[in-house]
Amino acid sequence: MAISEKKKISNARWDKENMATLGCRVKKEQAAAFKEYAKAHGKTANTMLKDFVLLCIDPTTERS
Repeated sequence: MAISEKKKISNARWDKENMATLGCRVKKEQAAAFKEYAKAHGKTANTMLKDFVLLCIDPTTERS
């Protein structure tokens, strides 16, 4: 079942109020190498970065 437009708007509002995006700039070759590394470990680059951030701020946090 498709998500309604009302639900999409509600989700976007919640995300805007409660979520933030972290980012960093690296060379394209480094980004590609990291994505391959993540893929080799069965994860996405985003998941690996998020897990690392959570580990840094709270080592007891359960990771993906």
